[in-house]
Amino acid sequence: MGITPTKILARNIATQIIYDFDRATGHADWYVYGTHYICMIDSIAPLPFDIHQIMLGLDRKYREAEYRRAEDPEWEMPPEQARLTEDEKRGLLFVSHFYPENPI
Repeated sequence: MGITPTKILARNIATQIIYDFDRATGHADWYVYGTHYICMIDSIAPLPFDIHQIMLGLDRKYREAEYRRAEDPEWEMPPEQARLTEDEKRGLLFVSHFYPENPI
């Protein structure tokens, strides 16, 4: 989402959680329901173009759902829209193996 000399601002595609990573350590603090988690950047390998496009599409899909829920807390994504497409499944399966196989 953004980079400064000291920080990397990133969004988790699936959860839409925003992380503020320290560029020196690769760590970000995340607090949920009083529990502290330390998140870490463990890969910066660039995705193949087709997978990158799939992941951008998923990010857009989930971000738009977050916006809708912010406007109307009762709103739920229709099942046919929430269901992953074959390409979305392929993209998620790809990254689940790609990043662990390409650590920093």
